[in-house]
Amino acid sequence: MSKRRKGENRWGDVDGGSAFVIPWTTLRHPNFTRLSPFGNKLVMDLARQFSGFNNGYLCSAWSLMKDRGWNSSHTLHDAILEVEHYNLMIRTQHGNLNKPSLHAFTWLRIDEKPGKNLEVRPTLAPPATWKIEQPTFVKPERKHRKKTKLGIRRAA
Repeated sequence: MSKRRKGENRWGDVDGGSAFVIPWTTLRHPNFTRLSPFGNKLVMDLARQFSGFNNGYLCSAWSLMKDRGWNSSHTLHDAILEVEHYNLMIRTQHGNLNKPSLHAFTWLRIDEKPGKNLEVRPTLAPPATWKIEQPTFVKPERKHRKKTKLGIRRAA
C-alpha cells in the first residue's frame, strides 16, 4: 500500500469528476438511520439535482419525481414529510399551482441565486438542524373513500 502524498486527494478517481457528500456524522446520526427506504430514496433523488451551488432550490415536484421511479404521489408526499420531520431538509419555498416546493439539505449552507428569492434566507453556515434528535416518524393517516352505488365517492 502506497503512502499518500501531502496535498493529494482522490477526487480524480470519482467518475465524472464530482460527487455529492453526506458527512459521516450525518450518516451515523439517529435521524438519518431512522429514515425509511423511501426517505433515503428522496434524499438521493434530490442529491442528484444538487450542483454544489443550488442548495435551497432542490425540487421534489411529482412531475420530476415520477420519472425517477416514484410510483405514487402519496408515497412521495409521505417521504417529504418524513425527511422534513427528521430535519434533514427544510422547505425553502412552499409550492402551489404556479410554483413548486423547493428544499435545502440542512448539513449544507443554503445558497443564493440572484433574482430567485426564497422564503428562507441564504446562510453562511449550514442550519445543522439535523443534529436535533427527533422521535420516530409516524405516517399521517389517510381517509379512505368508499364508492356508493352511483359511483360518487364520499369520505368514510
